[in-house]
Amino acid sequence: MTHRRLLPFFVILGLALTFLASACTWGAVGLPGAAGDEPTATETETPTPEEPTPTPTQTPYPQPVGRIAFVSNRDGNPEIYVVNADGTSLRRLTDDPGEDRAPVWSRDGGSLAFISNRDGNWEIFRMSADGGGLTQLTDDPAKDANPVWSPDGSQIAFESYRDETWQVYVVNADGSDTRLLTDDPSTNSFPVWSPAGKWLAFTSNRNGNSDIYLVHPDGSGLVRLTNTDVPDADPVWSPDGSRIAYLSWTDGNPDIYTIGVDGSGPSRLTKTDAEEGCLAWSPDGSRIAYCVQQNGGWDLMTIRPDGSDPLTLVSGDEFEGGLSWSPDSLYIVFQSKHDGNAGLYVVDALGGNLHALAGTADLDSSPAWSPVP
Repeated sequence: MTHRRLLPFFVILGLALTFLASACTWGAVGLPGAAGDEPTATETETPTPEEPTPTPTQTPYPQPVGRIAFVSNRDGNPEIYVVNADGTSLRRLTDDPGEDRAPVWSRDGGSLAFISNRDGNWEIFRMSADGGGLTQLTDDPAKDANPVWSPDGSQIAFESYRDETWQVYVVNADGSDTRLLTDDPSTNSFPVWSPAGKWLAFTSNRNGNSDIYLVHPDGSGLVRLTNTDVPDADPVWSPDGSRIAYLSWTDGNPDIYTIGVDGSGPSRLTKTDAEEGCLAWSPDGSRIAYCVQQNGGWDLMTIRPDGSDPLTLVSGDEFEGGLSWSPDSLYIVFQSKHDGNAGLYVVDALGGNLHALAGTADLDSSPAWSPVP
């Protein structure tokens, strides 16, 4: 399956975790305190839900709009391209003998961060949405990966294999002031910003088992969010900042759970024997998209945040990875071999109107829909 980050964290660990099928025991998060107070020690702050971001009401199923960035090797090596959601105005943004991969949009749709090995090892770069203003943000012999923008566009978090272990760093969007957030000998990976930018969620095995943690962007306020006897990984924030979806191996295979940012209300959404992953919360908060291995291949599905109304959008071998929601939550772009080749496709959120994304070609991958229409 191409470019699917089902368990990036466990690949990094070399799958050194022991998958225990014991019962799930949830730990308390932090200690009581006044809202907004900064903690004086790690694992003592109780995060509070962030204010919801209003989402305008949409007319059901207009034509998809906006821009989609993706990776293509149509010109001989992996480069980053952008195309309108209707397939028009295809444009190549990078042009280098090295490989450029994993484009990620800033929230305002004005910039893209990506990784490239053009200087001999994997570094973080940024550029404007038209390909101009290319800036190298990191410069280290170790591999840097998985860039994610802060909501205000001023910082980029990433993971790096410096000092022979994966750690979470933050760098300013102009490349200045690189800061280590997770100064711990364990593996710390897969950072994701909260919608208001107050927290970063990440996965760590610092207590001997993979769990979800939260930390402020300055490295303070460390909070352990999950505390089970099985691996928990791949956190994804709800758009209103109140809950986090993640994968947990409670029954020996990854199922989808959600938990409040204060550690309350852990809830199991899926209960299958299949392997699930690729979590992506819709911008309007109404559904969570995910992939599941069943029916002889990988299905693309969505489910409500309360675990109800699971819906299969594509099934069999038609899903290959890289899903991304449209900003109006009406469509999903993903990689598929629906027509026998692995290209990019768009499907509406009700599972109808599947079509190839015009302007893209075989082996195009890593689609990322701009958050701005």
